[in-house]
Amino acid sequence: MTAYLLVFIHLGSRKVYSSRATCSPNEQWVVQQAWNASMWLEEESCKPKYIPHHRDTKYSRAFREFWRSNGTKRIRSPIQDPKANAFAESFIGTIKRECLNHFVCFGRDQLDYVTDTWVRRYNTERPHRGADMNNMVLDHTFSPSTHGAIGCRQELGGLVKSYFREAA
Repeated sequence: MTAYLLVFIHLGSRKVYSSRATCSPNEQWVVQQAWNASMWLEEESCKPKYIPHHRDTKYSRAFREFWRSNGTKRIRSPIQDPKANAFAESFIGTIKRECLNHFVCFGRDQLDYVTDTWVRRYNTERPHRGADMNNMVLDHTFSPSTHGAIGCRQELGGLVKSYFREAA
């Protein structure tokens, strides 16, 4: 069984929204994910100017109208040009290599848990190396400390490890 996720990436912050998994993506599911992503963007205080996407028929008139009504310009990728959406392609490769290739998921709930855990870490603790990111951690409350014992928090069977300093 193949499961599908839909991801939205805010390029300014490099934060990612990942949908819940589905085995049968259709137009209604894609529109619902657009609603969910827009609520996430609002929580993140991000106002998207553009929504690039490929030419799949699942990006229906309702999807286009949803983003147009929010003042977001839709940009369709050129035909057969994977580099046109390089940020999304790069993220998909990263989540596969660093997370999903290490698991055999036995249901959508398990897949959702694994992706939610990994994306949460990706959005808050992982340093980002983009030219404008300067290897910064995305969590704006992060502040380095030089005092206290170093602790380790492990998730997903040790695949995700976070190191921190305990209060001195």
